[in-house]
Amino acid sequence: MSWSGTVTCSHCYTTGHNRRKCPDYTAMVLRRYKDNLGYAEDKDGDIDHYTRTAERYRLEYMKRTKIDPATGEKVKNKTAKAERMKKVTCGYCQETGHTRRICEVVKRDKLVFIEESRRVRVGVLADARETGIGVGSMIPIRTHGYNSSGEWGTHTSLRYVKSVDWYTVTSGSAGLWVHHIVASKLASANQSRWTSRDKIVKMQENFKEACNYAEGMSQSEPTASLIPSLDPPDGWLDCAPSTIDVASAFPTTGNRHNKQRGHSYAWPSGVTAEVIRDLGLEEHWEGRF
Repeated sequence: MSWSGTVTCSHCYTTGHNRRKCPDYTAMVLRRYKDNLGYAEDKDGDIDHYTRTAERYRLEYMKRTKIDPATGEKVKNKTAKAERMKKVTCGYCQETGHTRRICEVVKRDKLVFIEESRRVRVGVLADARETGIGVGSMIPIRTHGYNSSGEWGTHTSLRYVKSVDWYTVTSGSAGLWVHHIVASKLASANQSRWTSRDKIVKMQENFKEACNYAEGMSQSEPTASLIPSLDPPDGWLDCAPSTIDVASAFPTTGNRHNKQRGHSYAWPSGVTAEVIRDLGLEEHWEGRF
């Protein structure tokens, strides 16, 4: 719209209408439909190209006029949309005829992802509880970085387990991560400087390393004060919606490869295939595993 408030068409530059209502543009679409249809019928050149191009102009003409140029008959909005949808390609499964928003394939894959994640969480929690490490535990570990005196290198550092990253555990991210801080810095105003993040089983390995180091250096064996407090949030073991970020596992932004279906779901094997069978969904993967 110009400064005077008058609409100007971006196609014919005539005032009083826009491109959507432009009769010249509509006539051009019809003309190009007929031209490409004629080229295809003449069988001169790339017939498939002319046929596809003619169909594209046919659908555009139907959208603008609600008339099918192939028959000259009026079509309903629902019919015109159905015709257009035949050419739509789903951004997830790459099949035509629907969009990602109503894709049944992505809905099924999400069900599989949630069940896979549920099984992973059961196993991860069992493994973590076997370590005896939980929130409030004090554990000496061998670690590389700054010690409590601000000296850089590899040291035996007494760590206090502050918190657990429960919600990061999914089928694609097994292992329970915890945040731990240098015990002597618990009262520090800048705790982030002294805080690290590791898997619980890794902390257990680092504790054993600290014990082996002390033995090799003829030092007294370091001791840990373990508090096995690992109580997941309500619904965590069942992968309740509030405890799992399904959207991040099936992104709708980024490049085309990030958004489309992954190989592990298109051609499942191992645990994924087992979950599909257990959910009774194998008919939708016929011949794929």
